Amino acid sequence: MARVKLNPETEEVGSTFKFIAISLTVALNISVLSWFFFFSKLSG
Repeated sequence: MARVKLNPETEEVGSTFKFIAISLTVALNISVLSWFFFFSKLSG
C-alpha cells in the first residue's frame, strides 16, 4: 500500500480519484437506465 502524505500532491490524487468515481457513477447510471428502457419497450 502507498503511504498517504498530507501535502499539495494529495489534492491532485484526490481530484483524479473523484473524477474516476464520478465517471464510473455516470456510466453505471446510463447503463442501468438504458437497460430499464430497453426492457420496458420489450414488455410494452
